[in-house]
Amino acid sequence: MIERHRLHEARVHRRELDRTVTFAIEPLPAPDGIAALALVGELDMAAAPSLRSRIDESLGMRAVVVDLSGATFVDSSLLKELLRGDAELARAGARLVVCSVSPAVKRLLDLTRTAELLTLAEDLEAGIRRADA
Repeated sequence: MIERHRLHEARVHRRELDRTVTFAIEPLPAPDGIAALALVGELDMAAAPSLRSRIDESLGMRAVVVDLSGATFVDSSLLKELLRGDAELARAGARLVVCSVSPAVKRLLDLTRTAELLTLAEDLEAGIRRADA
């Protein structure tokens, strides 16, 4: 069993060395005072620091809307950054709205019982309306 574990570690280690960027965080048009971000691709621990930076840069805004319509995968590290960002924005008197959540991501939110902690919206337009409310 120990040998299998070591083989697994070697494969994971080799994959990390060869890993290319598989995500993007792109700004979207939004009204003044609202930062809208499109998160695209595989959103895992590699994407979390970029999301953290974008949210931290937006602390002077009244809201941040995160569009997940292009997300193909979301893991717990990105979920943690969404929750952290929500808390940071709330302390600054702003809000985070997550929109265009796929059924797979919604399932993650439901399983982790975090859906009720985040403000969710059906799509970007609805997300901007909720951010403006």
